[in-house]
Amino acid sequence: MAEKNGYQKADSGSYRKLDEDDVIDLGTLFWNIIQGFMKFWWLVILLMAIGAGAFYLKASRIFYMPMYQSSATFTVLTGGASTADSGNGTYNFYYDTTTAGQLARTFPYILSSSLLTDAIKEDLGVEAVNGSISAQAISESNMITMSVISQSPEDAKAILESAIKVYPDIARFVIGDTRFNIIDEPTMPDEPYNKPSYRAQIKKGGLYGAGAGILLICLYAFFKKTVQKPEELKSAMSLTCIANIPEAPRKLRKQKDQRWIRMKDDRTPQAFKENIQSLQIRISRELEERGGKLLLITSTMPEEGKSTLAYNLAAAAASHGVKVLFVDADLRKQEDRKHLTGEIGRGLASVVTGKCTLEEAVRNEEETGIDFLGGSRPIKKVQQILNHSRFEAVLQEMKERWDLIILDAPPAEMFEDSSILAERADGILYIIRYDMVQKRRILDCIQGLEDAKAPLLGYAFNGIPVHRGGYGYYGYGRYGYGYYGYSSYSYEDRKKRGAHD
Repeated sequence: MAEKNGYQKADSGSYRKLDEDDVIDLGTLFWNIIQGFMKFWWLVILLMAIGAGAFYLKASRIFYMPMYQSSATFTVLTGGASTADSGNGTYNFYYDTTTAGQLARTFPYILSSSLLTDAIKEDLGVEAVNGSISAQAISESNMITMSVISQSPEDAKAILESAIKVYPDIARFVIGDTRFNIIDEPTMPDEPYNKPSYRAQIKKGGLYGAGAGILLICLYAFFKKTVQKPEELKSAMSLTCIANIPEAPRKLRKQKDQRWIRMKDDRTPQAFKENIQSLQIRISRELEERGGKLLLITSTMPEEGKSTLAYNLAAAAASHGVKVLFVDADLRKQEDRKHLTGEIGRGLASVVTGKCTLEEAVRNEEETGIDFLGGSRPIKKVQQILNHSRFEAVLQEMKERWDLIILDAPPAEMFEDSSILAERADGILYIIRYDMVQKRRILDCIQGLEDAKAPLLGYAFNGIPVHRGGYGYYGYGRYGYGYYGYSSYSYEDRKKRGAHD
């Protein structure tokens, strides 16, 4: 990987600063988790319901298998030498702590051995033992509790009685002669020992489901990696953030109003209007310094508010006497017209191919004074239009007739259209929407545009929520109306300066 000005060039071609690209911002991570809960709270509830239902079904008759347990408690005595006065060859049985410890250690192995299983089968006269045997020895004693679990209560008791009967003969080869002194006799179980508690199972399943939902939200927050602060891009590229545009809630608009958020709408937040005005002044100044008129506006992906900002920039310029042409240059969609005139009409492709003149295709929006050029149907052969021999002449005619031409270009990540248009533009404004696109994708697109003829004037950080740390934190004072306001540097002032220069 090559290095350039303190940045490392990745295989994708984008530049990122060494050792800083993958740093985890704990504050951002925490905020992502909160956002994740606000966005996917329903997932936690859904998984809670699924978990509760699954554990209920598990406890119900559908998956539930009743098991019966029969137990017996006894002490184990080991045998020693025969008594001299018995005369019948019997043994004395006694308790020995050492033997008891050995018994506790060997009991599990004997219970699981095939010798004991075969002895029980022979005693019961069956081909298989319908149950499992377990035993628990009380530490430092000779007391044993033996249990049998089976699907049948009769089999559980029968197997336990048989195991107690045949066990001494099997254990004799390991610890010598033994005798069981029964304390609690084997009994017939009258109900399953694993009878489910539906309430407990539902609660347990709900907790497991909620835990799974919370884990998924945390993973979502950790791997999100979307840009949420302009500062996140400072360490990765030299492109300047020239505007922070606050979020303009959609709920402020009428339900049936499908048009863009507009500066002239009284419901549009004042902060949105002022920052659009500031951005327009800065863009106009940058283009004027370069002697250009053609501004290309693009973004990484759709839905970043690119067209809305492009339109409002045009409206802001038109409100100060600038003759503006707003062009729908996203020929693959051509949806800008429905936000403006709503009528069927011809666009850039028709003018380039000679189907109509520029004057015939352009429509004026009386409300804002913007001249608009945009079609009403998607174009299939876009590359042929953008590389058409008359395309350059059409752009030159636009520059002769208008003071500012804004090209609303398609997203840079999806097609090469923006790169082709950038070769003919005088400046590029890049739009980055808050918390929507990953940093690497943005860097890749910007790196591709840097090779174009038109310079990148900067990027606008769009859709910043007011509640995130307060709007002032996001540069309202830095890039706000007061700093680049008309009181200090208006369009009319620039015209006067140009006349004196």
